[in-house]
Amino acid sequence: MSHDAFTPPPAPAFRRQGNLLLLSGQVGVDENWRPVSGTFHDEARTAFANVRRVLAEAGARPDDVLKVTAYLADLEDYPRYNEVWTGEFPGTRPARTTIGAQLVAPFRVELDVVAWLDGTP
Repeated sequence: MSHDAFTPPPAPAFRRQGNLLLLSGQVGVDENWRPVSGTFHDEARTAFANVRRVLAEAGARPDDVLKVTAYLADLEDYPRYNEVWTGEFPGTRPARTTIGAQLVAPFRVELDVVAWLDGTP
């Protein structure tokens, strides 16, 4: 399989049920679905940028995020994930879970996000 570009998964970017917003897993791809190259930090920051983009598309903000589940291809990246996480949520942080998982190559991180749209869960 070529890793130059991927086809978006056959799922919506998000699903809204009442005030609950569920994002499909976000990875480090650019606007043309090409994986970002570089460090783990670059990939994780791009995955979070994609989360922010989908949140905005759904009418939400990063402050509306209730929980993030991160899937890491290599748990050795856990300290690097924590560095990126801290930068993404400098104030009140959502709940989180981090899991080691076999991801589709070349991805090292995938983010699963739950948000509340009116900001007052």
